[in-house]
Amino acid sequence: MPSINSFQTKRGTARFTETHVQFDESFLGYIRSLYQEYWQRGTWWHNGLFVGYLLAFPIGGLWVVSAVLGGSFLSLGAVVGVLVILRLMDYVRGFRSPDRIRRDSIERISATNGTKGLTRPRIVIAYTDGKRTYKRRVNLPSFYTSDGETAYERAQAAFAERGF
Repeated sequence: MPSINSFQTKRGTARFTETHVQFDESFLGYIRSLYQEYWQRGTWWHNGLFVGYLLAFPIGGLWVVSAVLGGSFLSLGAVVGVLVILRLMDYVRGFRSPDRIRRDSIERISATNGTKGLTRPRIVIAYTDGKRTYKRRVNLPSFYTSDGETAYERAQAAFAERGF
């Protein structure tokens, strides 16, 4: 019987059931994770990172409102266009975000520890759905958090215990 039944992700938790890998992720889970890993850690620069993350959302919203009110539709269109293109590129490359993946449909797992300060550690799950193969990217907590290294190792071990 595997000893690891769940691991922390960037936006919540991944759990293993008898037949599936279940992802319980949300925006609120993301904020909760940021709070636990940055604010409660207690150092001034971790608190600063948490405040920066929180302020990024309203500042981005204010920028959109000011761009609309100011008539900067070219800037707004460029930002939206780049985001749509990036999302479309992921879709074409086969990335999807299902909340549940059947364990018997998983073909392979790859783990990337990322570059500290630049990219997050992540797990990529390749799975079949029908006759096509898709991928699910699972971002893990940053290495700047207290549990970043542990979460990465725990995720790898959880899949290894199940033969992946």
